[in-house]
Amino acid sequence: MKTLHRRRFIQTRALAGAAGMGGLVASLGLAWALVAQASHVAIERRGEGWRLYRDEEPILLRGAVGWSRFDALAAAGANAVRVGAQRQHLDQAGRFGLGALVGLPLGLPRVGFDYTDAAKVANQRERIRQLVLELKDHSSVWLWAIGNEPTIFATPQQRETLWKEVNRIAEMIHSLDAHHPVITVVGGEQWKEHLGELDAFCPDLDAVGINAYADMLSLPEALARQGWKRPYLITEFGPRGHWQVERNAWKARLEDHSTAKADFYRQAYEHAVKDRPQCLGSFAFLWGWKMEKTHTWYGMFLEDGSRTAAVDVMTHLWQGRWPTNRCPLLAPVAVTIAATEGGARGDVGTFRPGEILQVRVSVSDPEADALNVTWDLRRDVADDPRVGGDHEPLEPPIAGAVLESSGERARLRLPSSPGRYRVFVYVRDPHGGAATANVPLLCQ
Repeated sequence: MKTLHRRRFIQTRALAGAAGMGGLVASLGLAWALVAQASHVAIERRGEGWRLYRDEEPILLRGAVGWSRFDALAAAGANAVRVGAQRQHLDQAGRFGLGALVGLPLGLPRVGFDYTDAAKVANQRERIRQLVLELKDHSSVWLWAIGNEPTIFATPQQRETLWKEVNRIAEMIHSLDAHHPVITVVGGEQWKEHLGELDAFCPDLDAVGINAYADMLSLPEALARQGWKRPYLITEFGPRGHWQVERNAWKARLEDHSTAKADFYRQAYEHAVKDRPQCLGSFAFLWGWKMEKTHTWYGMFLEDGSRTAAVDVMTHLWQGRWPTNRCPLLAPVAVTIAATEGGARGDVGTFRPGEILQVRVSVSDPEADALNVTWDLRRDVADDPRVGGDHEPLEPPIAGAVLESSGERARLRLPSSPGRYRVFVYVRDPHGGAATANVPLLCQ
């Protein structure tokens, strides 16, 4: 199947040449038809590794997961985006010259999808078939991804049944579309253990997509230990995950601030993607923002569209140069907090209900730009049990919590109700760059 992808492109180009020069208009029309139709993508073995080819040209996927700001993504040096199977997203990607890893919906055992239910499985397969037929000739389609982390919380028996159906779907897609490779995406804490299952049950997959966060720093070594010989691509990578960070004395998750996250993007890419012969490329997470444990944990942008240093780092990795104006940079200990009367008692960050706090951020700007600093206080919902990117409602700021703010300092009043809270700081420069940090507080 991999060889067939490339051979059909060569045959198509040969037929175009044989048509001759039947007039300028006809030639331009033929050229447009080739561009507007499906890209011809193949995965081929090269020595001890693998390479991805698009229209016979070798390519490393430089992408992000997202559904907006494709103009900024292309300007940063990316060539691809990971999206769902929606034509409007493919159209938007095409306008900015981006190829797409297209996600196809797959039922999840963790939310009740039963792969022993023949009718449900058949309906799902037909839905995927229709999506592939609808989208396969779109010029932005480069690869298909069957599902996203479908085996989280699945039993071994459920996984075997699921993987066998994934392979049947891969066979079906290949029969419908000989021009685009097919993968599935693994993630969660047990993804390494599932690679052997993919080898056993999914021979028709062209590669595997891996969602990895802190384990990016050991990913190639883990693949070698598991005996994985096939190609891989990183379908998500970003900051340390909420399940991977340290916790404080009362078990609150300690989110890294935006400057530390950006450095982790760099380390992750350089270790698991750059110069790795099995790796076909990667997709940074998330080109945009979302609520997942906090509203700042995974987004490379803030809610208002300000970019964080993760965007700057990926621009440097993709283009070999930094943006003209870089985001503000936070100190290793970015935020300090003290009560106005006597400071914190007991564990650091433990205060009384209604107490007034003095907060300060330590930040600098590479171009010495004037900075605007804002604060808010929110309930801490970082222990929300939902997984796999399932929707989480946005936690709003607590009205009236910020009493005053000036420069790098502010005064906050804690709520009168005991509980867990987080204080957030946002630092913005005049050029759309931002930095953010937060600290959990216990009010008792």
